Amino acid sequence: MAKIKIHSRAVLPALFLILTVAGGAVLAAQAESKPEDSSQEVLALDYLLLITRTPATDAEAREKLYLALIENCPATQAAEESHWALSNLYLDGFDEPMEKEAKEILEKFLERYPESQWRGHVENRLTALWGK
Repeated sequence: MAKIKIHSRAVLPALFLILTVAGGAVLAAQAESKPEDSSQEVLALDYLLLITRTPATDAEAREKLYLALIENCPATQAAEESHWALSNLYLDGFDEPMEKEAKEILEKFLERYPESQWRGHVENRLTALWGK
């Protein structure tokens, strides 16, 4: 069995997002949803594809794509998870950690998605960041 070598942990969140959104898109197609919701799912998939095609070393380009996904597809699971992925990027993807930006994006997550299953993880990360 061939081993796959991952060169950066920045690739993993994007791959996770693609798999999650793809599964969500199938479920969304089966359920009756508003047209704007399904178009957001399709657009989110496009953003995720662009993110995976953007080199992990190009943190600025990846940041812009995550921000665009969050802004243009807020009703998607991908947008929720992009907040987390973007906080990872801010903390690990730039030469100097961008803790202020990581805090801001996680606080924005809590405002937008107060009932999210990821709320506890986000709160824990914010607590750790505020403790620094």
